[in-house]
Amino acid sequence: MLKLSLTPGEYLTIGDGIVVQLYRMEGGRSYLAIDAPRDVPIVRGSVLEREGGQRPEHLVNVPPKGHRSDFPM
Repeated sequence: MLKLSLTPGEYLTIGDGIVVQLYRMEGGRSYLAIDAPRDVPIVRGSVLEREGGQRPEHLVNVPPKGHRSDFPM
């Protein structure tokens, strides 16, 4: 798994057709702009899991707010 840190305005590409840009950070939230072909489904994880989908096992576990993270960035 590739792990990145981005600052607002920076972006990454996935293949030739997908661009993800961090366009704003406010408080504890990050806002992403995603440009992808219409045939590529983009689904928020919470919606996927609520509808019975499985959480991918390779995701990084994020500690609760206020706890120190051992995740190197």
